[in-house]
Amino acid sequence: MPRLYGGVDGGGGSSSFSVLDENGKVVAQSEGECTNQWLVGIDKVLESVEEMWKKAFESKSMEPVQLEGLGLSLSGVEATHVKEEIIEKMKTRYSHVTKKTIPVNDSCGAVFTAFKHGGIVIIAGTGSNCQLISSDLVQHGCGGWGHLLGEKGSAYSIAHRLVKAVFDDLDCFEEPAYNTDVGRKLVWEYFGVDDQMNMLQFYYTKFEKAHIAGLTNKISKVAREQKDPLLLSCFELAGAQYAKMLTGVIKRYRKEKGEDYRGPDEYIDVVCMGGVFESWDLLELGFRDQFNQQSYITKVRLYRLEACGSLGAARLCDPRLELDYNKNTRLFCEIVKK
Repeated sequence: MPRLYGGVDGGGGSSSFSVLDENGKVVAQSEGECTNQWLVGIDKVLESVEEMWKKAFESKSMEPVQLEGLGLSLSGVEATHVKEEIIEKMKTRYSHVTKKTIPVNDSCGAVFTAFKHGGIVIIAGTGSNCQLISSDLVQHGCGGWGHLLGEKGSAYSIAHRLVKAVFDDLDCFEEPAYNTDVGRKLVWEYFGVDDQMNMLQFYYTKFEKAHIAGLTNKISKVAREQKDPLLLSCFELAGAQYAKMLTGVIKRYRKEKGEDYRGPDEYIDVVCMGGVFESWDLLELGFRDQFNQQSYITKVRLYRLEACGSLGAARLCDPRLELDYNKNTRLFCEIVKK
């Protein structure tokens, strides 16, 4: 039996699992549920990991075998004590799954799937985050602190921005920048309500971050169809946040390392992850405007992953694993500062 390595790329919505052989070839893959320990707890996360491990092998009609190593690239895994608890529980409860476990946050899987020696990732799904990750896994981040402390480029924040605009208009709190009629109709239909009072349940007793974030898909559809200024502005503001986060990690790298991340004429390469980037046509204007206002970066290339972030998570187990980086990414936007 060849030496096999596993990787998980997981977040608040869904997760992916990949099994690679010692040549970096994908042997099997599977998908699973939420693996954000802040949302479901560490025990549930590890149960889901074991289930995906089984499903991956079963999808190829193979008996599950113990992995040489398992890279867990999961949202909500930053603190040292969380990583230590995951390692200990994998060792005592799930030793049949893997000989060793390497837990890192969800940014690492994407970065090492896209770039051999580390790089920058912007994640915009249910939540949002930007991380600059070096080859030795040292991270310099901006954002990713949850919806209460700032995830302004997330699907949740886009949806919440629309809901808040509707509420503020109905309250006569301030004169709206745009007419809210289309937005209000969209919010009421999505949540199945017809007034503000009935909306409160979704922010209190029935609060589900992912459910509120789901409104963003509807917003993007109607924004394209009707060109409604309010809906378009929700995405443009989100696009600006990504440029701000990108500038933030570059500034933080300089502050913490005492040197520039790249030379002034070099491109900054960024891999963009998450479903919100499917609406890049709605985000681009805000990103470009904000990018042209900052003074830390002159050139940027944005890529989408064409492969699962779980591949990069598996590579963390053994740097000798070679991935096909040219096939793993697709360049979709290149900007030179005006």
